[in-house]
Amino acid sequence: MKLSITLSLALAGACSAFALTTPGTSTTRGGASAMIHNKAGGTAFIHQPSSSATNTALSAAAATTTAGPDNAAIKTRGGGGAGGIDFALMTYFALWYLGNYYYNITNKLALKATGGAAGFPMTISALQLGIGSLYGIFLWLAPDARERPKVTMDDIIKMLPVAFCYAGAHSASVFSFSAGSVSFGQIVKASEPAFAAVLSQFVYNKPVSKAKWLCLPIVIGGVILASVNELDFAVSALVSACIANMFAAVRGNENKKLMETEGLKDRLGSVGNQFCITSILGFLLSIPFLMLKEGGRFGEFVEAFKTVPALRTNMIASALWFYGYNELSTMTLKKTNAVTQSVANTAKRVIVIVGVALVLGESLDFMKLLGCAIGIGGVFLYSIIDNIVKPKEE
Repeated sequence: MKLSITLSLALAGACSAFALTTPGTSTTRGGASAMIHNKAGGTAFIHQPSSSATNTALSAAAATTTAGPDNAAIKTRGGGGAGGIDFALMTYFALWYLGNYYYNITNKLALKATGGAAGFPMTISALQLGIGSLYGIFLWLAPDARERPKVTMDDIIKMLPVAFCYAGAHSASVFSFSAGSVSFGQIVKASEPAFAAVLSQFVYNKPVSKAKWLCLPIVIGGVILASVNELDFAVSALVSACIANMFAAVRGNENKKLMETEGLKDRLGSVGNQFCITSILGFLLSIPFLMLKEGGRFGEFVEAFKTVPALRTNMIASALWFYGYNELSTMTLKKTNAVTQSVANTAKRVIVIVGVALVLGESLDFMKLLGCAIGIGGVFLYSIIDNIVKPKEE
C-alpha cells in the first residue's frame, strides 16, 4: 500500500507538470493545425485541411512569427510531415487510465475495511474530496507551482450548483461501490447518456437528436443484461449508481451554463483551478450530509482510521488517485476532438471494469460481459452518432 500512495503522488505530480506545460501544444484530427507563439506572448490558432501547401504555409508562418527555436511550439496533424505519434498525449492517457483503475481498487479496499455499505461510505467519499482539495491548495501555496485564481464571491456562488452535483455524484458512486461490485457499478454508470438526454430534452430545453434517442435502448438493454446473473447485485447499488448518473448529468449542463459567465474563464486561470475550487466546495457541501448520516459514529471511524492500516492507506491513496485522474482526464480531453474523447472514455470503461473485476475477484460471467459490451458499445455509438448521421444541410 505504501507503493500505492507513492504512485498516487506521482500521478498528482504528473497532473501538475501537465498543467504547467506550454499551452501551445495542441492535438487535433482531420487536418493540419498549429499553435504559434510570438515573442510578445500572443497566440494564434491555425486550422487548414491537410496538404503540402498548408504545411508549407504553417512553416512559413512559424518562421516569420518566432525569433528562435525556444519561442516556437508547433504540432501538425493530418498528413503533415511533422505529424507523428504524440507520445506526451499517449502518456497522459495512460496516466488517466492508470489513475482511474487504481482509484477503483483502493476505494473498494477502503470501503471493505470498514464493512462496506454498513460502514462509512459517506465519510470516506467526503474525506476523499477533502484530501484531494488539500493537494490543490498546496499547488497554490507552493512557489511557481500554479497561479492562484482571481475569482469573486459572486463567482463562487455561481459555482455552488456544479460543486453540489459533483459531490453528489461522487458520494452516490462510492455508496454504489460499497453496496455491490465495482464492475457492476461501472456498467450502470456507463448509462449516464440516458440521464443526460432526458435532462437536456425536458429540463434544459436542449433537444437531443432522434439518432441519439435510438441509441438509448441499446445502452439500457446492456445494463439490464449485465444485471441478470450479477452475483453481487443489490438494489441499493443500482439505485445509487443511477442517482450518481443523474447528478453527473445535471453537473454537465450546469457547468455549461456556468462557463458562459462573462470573464469567468480568465478569472479561474486554468482547468486545474476550476477543478480545485469545485473539489473544495464539494467537500464543504458534503460535511452536513456526512454529519447527518454517519456523524454519530464519527468517533468509531477515527478509531478505525488509527488502527486499521487497510482503511488509512487505501483511503489516502484513493483520494489522491481520484483527484489526479479527474484533473488529468479533463486536461487530456481538452486536447482531443469529440470522436477521440468517445473512444478514450469507452476504452477507459472496459479497462476499469475488466481489470478491477480480475484484481478484486468479482464475477465476470458471459452474460455480464455481453451486457457490458452492448451497454458500452451503445454509449460509444451515442457519442458519435451525430457525426455519422448528420442532418441534411438546407
